[in-house]
Parts: sequence; C-alpha cells; structure tokens
Amino acid sequence: MKVETIASGVSDNFFYAVVDPRGRAGLIDPVDAEAAVARVREAGWELEWVINTHWHPDHVAGNAGVLAAFPDAQVVGPAGDRERIDAQFAGDARGAVDVEMRGGESLRVGELSLDVLDTPGHTEGHVSLRYGKHLFSGDVIFSGGAGHCRAGGDVGVQFSTFAHVLGALPDDTIFYAGHDYTARNCEFILSIEPEHREAGAVLEQAKASGPRERFESTLGQERAYNPFLRLADPGLRQALSSRYGESLEAARAQSQSEDEAVFRCLRALRDRW
Repeated sequence: MKVETIASGVSDNFFYAVVDPRGRAGLIDPVDAEAAVARVREAGWELEWVINTHWHPDHVAGNAGVLAAFPDAQVVGPAGDRERIDAQFAGDARGAVDVEMRGGESLRVGELSLDVLDTPGHTEGHVSLRYGKHLFSGDVIFSGGAGHCRAGGDVGVQFSTFAHVLGALPDDTIFYAGHDYTARNCEFILSIEPEHREAGAVLEQAKASGPRERFESTLGQERAYNPFLRLADPGLRQALSSRYGESLEAARAQSQSEDEAVFRCLRALRDRW
C-alpha cells in the first residue's frame, strides 16, 4: 500500500491517499477539494472512494468538489455520523454518503482491505481505518494529545476508545491524524509535568519541523509521553493531584475508575488551556 499525506490549503488539516499497486485509490477526509483533485490527476490514480472518518465540516467539506471531478467515485462514511454528513450536502447529493461503514467491517480499495474500527468519542459515530501497522485515525488521537469532545462528542466514550481500542493496538502502529498539534500539546504536558524528558524532546523535534509538516509518530512513542495514554503513570497522577486537585476530584465524581478520572481531568484542563 502507498500512503501519501496531503496538506490542506484551506485549513490546518492533513488528509491522506491510500493507493493499491495498480493505482486504485481512496482519499481519507479530503477537506481541500482543489488540492485533492489536483493530486489525483497528477498521479493518475483511479479514485474509488472518498472516505470520511466523521462528520465535522473540516473533514467532509471537500466531498462534493472531489465527486464533481470524479463522478465514478463514491463517498463512504460512518453509519453513526451519516445523518450529520448528509445534512451538509442537502443541496448537492454528490457529497452525501453513498455507502455506510461500521466497526468490524472492511473496506476494499482496489486490492487493499482496510479494517474499520469504531472509535467514537470525538463524535458519536467516528471510525478509524487500519491496514497492517497503518491507522487512519481522524481526530481521535494527536501527537501528544487527544481529540476534543465539544462538538457532538462524549469524554467518557472517548476514554473507552483509548482504553479498549487504541490500547489494544501494537506499539509499531503508525497513526495518521487529521491535524498536527504536536508542539502545543507538548507545551500543555510540560505545564503539568515540567521535567518530563520525552515531552521536552518531542517539543524540540516539532519546533524544528518545517511549516505544514506532519509529525510522524507511533502508538509506542505516544505511550512514552502522551498523557492520554499514560493514565496510570504515578508521576502524572501525582502532578495532577498536587496542581489540579479540585479538577481531579470533579472528574472522579463522573467516572467509573481512576483511569477515567485522570482522562476526564486531562481533557477538561486541555480544553481550557
């Protein structure tokens, strides 16, 4: 499988092309239709799918433009977010979902078979797609952080996705997120844990990157510094307890476990930071 990262020119998003050996392709969350169409034409790919991981406009706004250029392609989107995707294209059915996908199913892109994973929390119906060690994760996880839950999401559900879905994937999983907030997320981590060595090192790497470069990371790397994947870390728990004890207590009142309380506390702090 060939994976190509495309930077949007209309937002801070990144979107992705997955291409089989014969040039048959799917575009994942191609918000910038102009950039998407230009790249498909330049590469000579045969576009089969526009793939939406969730309903947010900064992931689906390019649907209609891409389909106008490639009318033989179809939109595939998560069943749980279909209604909200379709509502954005009431005046142009080309952008609406043609085919629904659900966790446990697979999506064929030419010779490739991508596994569909239910990864809700950022939105109610969010899905991710996995091929081998490659995970196309939309806005579930970012380098150093997690997607917010302020627009149709649920923090408790997001915690479950981290604990039971991402937590079950191997360390060598490369994830392809919809945005790159690495530097800002590391600054947040260091505001809680000023001496965290790994977060400091990643911050320096991110600052050295060029503009609109995506910071590539694996789940194994994230487990060393991303606080949303270190919920049981004694140092993190102590830092939250000493610096943000009231916030942690409030999170405990909403949670079924201490791990969930730490997740909720982190999410609330990051939303306000």
